[in-house]
Amino acid sequence: MRHAVMLLFIVGVFVGCKKEDSPVTPASVQTTTTEATLYMLGKSSAGFTFYKNSPDTLSKGGNSGHPDAFLRTRYNSTSAKYLDANGKVKAGTVFPDSSLIVKELFTNNLLTTYVFLFKKKGDTNADANGWVWAETSPSGTATYPASNKGAGCTGCHGTGIDYTRMNDAHP
Repeated sequence: MRHAVMLLFIVGVFVGCKKEDSPVTPASVQTTTTEATLYMLGKSSAGFTFYKNSPDTLSKGGNSGHPDAFLRTRYNSTSAKYLDANGKVKAGTVFPDSSLIVKELFTNNLLTTYVFLFKKKGDTNADANGWVWAETSPSGTATYPASNKGAGCTGCHGTGIDYTRMNDAHP
């Protein structure tokens, strides 16, 4: 009985204590996603689903602002949940945080660029819609910095499904 009373006392002390210097909660921590982070997350296609369920390259759409002639696009497991059975983005989709979409650009069958679109509301590099935009070379060198917040991208991508254009460029 004495041990039970002592245990209740100890539990009561811990529950009732308020630590003034408690650590910051994860919800209040602001993060900064960089090109290097996106490159590490998206350089491998393992665990990704390709647009239209195919790793084949597609000719770029006529409205594309990217200079390369061919591309393929893949979605991480979070964003792939919003693809239909044919591997196309479902109409009306609003991608949740942690969605990563990687576009691989090719010229003469040579991979030239990774383009990243990562949903992370509250990130210091996210645009007003919660997307972090970046481009790197195949080796990971930044070619379009995340700190630009998609300023050169959103003008064209604004007409797509949650800022993605694959469905209208490659129906």
